[in-house]
Amino acid sequence: MKNVLAIALLLLSACAPRPAVSGEPPSGTWSGDYDAGSDRRESISVDLRWNGTNLRGAVQAGPRSLPLTKASYKSDTGDISMEFDAEGNGGRIVHYIVDGKVTGNTMTGTWTHDGQRGDFRATKQ
Repeated sequence: MKNVLAIALLLLSACAPRPAVSGEPPSGTWSGDYDAGSDRRESISVDLRWNGTNLRGAVQAGPRSLPLTKASYKSDTGDISMEFDAEGNGGRIVHYIVDGKVTGNTMTGTWTHDGQRGDFRATKQ
């Protein structure tokens, strides 16, 4: 009886709905906002180009265009990761690491740098 129950649970879990992962490439302009700390959100835009194996692009934050130094996208899971550098206070270079997921025309995830972290969300335009 326990074996039958275990098999039934296994079959049910295999049939459980999965989140819709975008079959569309992430190429295009994504607009949204990110957690800038102190209970405020800042606008952001990301321009991406996907050729089936390589992801390229730039983050537009205010008047700055910050080219991606590293990026990847997994079309089977929707996982996306990006890295870029920005000039911080006193001209110090700040390295951002962004990890997220593309689901349909929505991208959500987190960013980190120097022990700080926040979230972001964007919609494909």
